[in-house]
Amino acid sequence: MGVLGGIVYFLLALGILVTIHELGHFLMARACKVKVLRFSLGFGPVILQKTGKDGCEYAISAIPLGGYVKMEGENSPQEDTTELAPDSFKAKSVWQRALIIFAGPFFNIALAVILFTVVNLSGIQERLPVVGDVVPHSLASESGFAVYDKIDSIKDKKVDNWSDFVFALIENLGTEHVTVSVSGDLGRGAIRTLNLNLKDINLERNESPLEKIGLKICYGNITTVLDAVMENSPAYAAGLRVNDEIISINDLKVNSWYRLQDEILNSHFNELNLVVKRDGKLYSTKVKPEPRYDKEKKIDRPFLGIGAKVIPLEGLTSLHKYTLTEGFIKACKDAAMMSKLVVVSAYKLLNGTISADNISGPIAIAKGAQESAQFGFVMFLSFLAAISVNLGILNLIPIPVLDGGQLVFLAYEAVMGKEPSAGVQRMLTAIGAGLLLTLTIFAIFNDIKGL
Repeated sequence: MGVLGGIVYFLLALGILVTIHELGHFLMARACKVKVLRFSLGFGPVILQKTGKDGCEYAISAIPLGGYVKMEGENSPQEDTTELAPDSFKAKSVWQRALIIFAGPFFNIALAVILFTVVNLSGIQERLPVVGDVVPHSLASESGFAVYDKIDSIKDKKVDNWSDFVFALIENLGTEHVTVSVSGDLGRGAIRTLNLNLKDINLERNESPLEKIGLKICYGNITTVLDAVMENSPAYAAGLRVNDEIISINDLKVNSWYRLQDEILNSHFNELNLVVKRDGKLYSTKVKPEPRYDKEKKIDRPFLGIGAKVIPLEGLTSLHKYTLTEGFIKACKDAAMMSKLVVVSAYKLLNGTISADNISGPIAIAKGAQESAQFGFVMFLSFLAAISVNLGILNLIPIPVLDGGQLVFLAYEAVMGKEPSAGVQRMLTAIGAGLLLTLTIFAIFNDIKGL
């Protein structure tokens, strides 16, 4: 559906996340006996509204980039506290107001736990952290990684799958000595301890930590025998056919499909000399790559139109089915790990280990929502859970316009026995709004640049 599909899935995802977030504030306000005047999805002019029997106005507003819960006495000046109605926000104790504020982010994280639980109940296909390729002269190569190594742990923390390893890499970016325990021959070989130096590793936009250190995931034994040759491709025109085996390229012996790919990518579209084995006999041919646009890298890349025959390796993947209890426990761990990743990533952004180009906005979220939905409902739920965790944690950042900033004001009140002055609150809120607006514009700029 292209752009329209992205907009639809973005609004669907945002609508769910905002509703849950504001529902947290709403329900906790009710539990604390605070009168809610309006529950709005969106900002700005009200488009639709209906007043409930409880006296609350339920509304949909024009700008669908958030929402709010308006409470009685919420913005009353601190000097007027003696005249506040008992059911107003300011009339409640500090801890009650803190609960109301915290409930929004908490509900987002709780939603993530529920979604992760549903995903876990549907079954999780996990891929064993086995190395499929080590790029020559890369950091991984220098550290001693080898093809078919199984990664057992990183800094004594057990690694069960590739997600665990990638998260651990991000967490340890900027660290000089990172110990990694591996066992060769798909985990059947001797255990070795490697030292990975991540001190000078910086992640650019959409750059994978695995790609950065020079590791590739193992999907099986990828041979140099052709399993596919596209018709009307340069390879087909050069006479290559299915079951041909590539022996050498430009007089270099081919012992890995990945090295064959490297030679093609480094050809600069120049003609390649291939030696091919077919039915036990060798023959030579020449093929000139044609440019094919890579949407992810935003460049033209050499294209031949061939695919490799992959021999499956037993035990590389496993399907885990969880009971409700097991799925819930794992979901809590997933949400906790995702929350930690958000915090760590924010810190790495501040110290420059992760490039600021990685900051994404609504366009990237729309694209992610659409792409995840194309892979199925379960994948969309996983995406929604991840974004919900992000929304919950980022809302706790101590910027006054966010929930975290309001919690800081309440913490000040709890310690000092009074609110910050109205002037200070207005000034800090204006600064916070400016920072948030600047960050949003920067994120949208990154999104557009990445299209």
